Amino acid sequence: MHSVASRSYAASAIFCLASLLPQSPKASPSNEHVWLAVEEQPRGQLRAEPIATVDENGLTPIQTSCLSDERAPEDFAADFLQQGRKYALLYGGANAGEGVLGEEFRGEHAARLAYDGPVKIHGQVRALATNMDSSDFRVASRETATSEQRTAALTLAREIFGEHGVPEALLPRVRAEYVARTYLSPAPQPSLIGSFLLDTENDQGLVHGLFFVASQPAEKLRPELVWIHLSENESDEELLRLVDHADLFGNGQDEVVAKLISVATQSHRYLIFRRSNDGAHWEQIFRTEPLGCYS
Repeated sequence: MHSVASRSYAASAIFCLASLLPQSPKASPSNEHVWLAVEEQPRGQLRAEPIATVDENGLTPIQTSCLSDERAPEDFAADFLQQGRKYALLYGGANAGEGVLGEEFRGEHAARLAYDGPVKIHGQVRALATNMDSSDFRVASRETATSEQRTAALTLAREIFGEHGVPEALLPRVRAEYVARTYLSPAPQPSLIGSFLLDTENDQGLVHGLFFVASQPAEKLRPELVWIHLSENESDEELLRLVDHADLFGNGQDEVVAKLISVATQSHRYLIFRRSNDGAHWEQIFRTEPLGCYS
């Protein structure tokens, strides 16, 4: 069984120039727009981790790889993690209150976040935080998928696994890890964003991962972005999970932020996708280096 990393249609070409170009260190973060991922980790506590800064030139990575022992000039995550710093929390692209940073986690470029707003961030429910002007954000659109929507997403997930060579006998084992229904600006119709697992059990106990964004212009879901990884061995396992979506550049178009988990290095990356020029498919525009090794 071959390992496959597929972004359907136009999304098959990976564009990550922003993470490859050398960047100059910043003198001060006060006037910079920064985006952070927020999730529950450890249990009962929120963790905020800087992903990138954004300006008219694009996205700039904040951290260097946790696989490297050296701190590169562009590795200035600590500048954005000062205790007491306040950030607007976003959920579904909309303002969901304010979070305040606490102490940093030891050995990590991440900090505790105090937040008591209406969004319950736990498990697979993650969010974004930023220092951009929250008055620019719209009404929230993201919600957990209904039972009917989840069933439709699971049906599509099994079809995609089958198209990538998974034996039909294994397809009933596909399970939905998380499915959200939301509106991704400027599209007028809703989308489903989901992550799925296939535990092969008798087939060497491997776990395969799938992530997709699908729209529903008619009765049947139409995949616009597909990422799939078929593991060759246990240390090869990778899973892609939704962080959230938001208008990162303030241009009226949403980007989707996802977290890629690697079992082999016990690390993660953040990937960012946006719609391609045809408006019907997605392309990867950014990815970080491996972060948080063994944390």
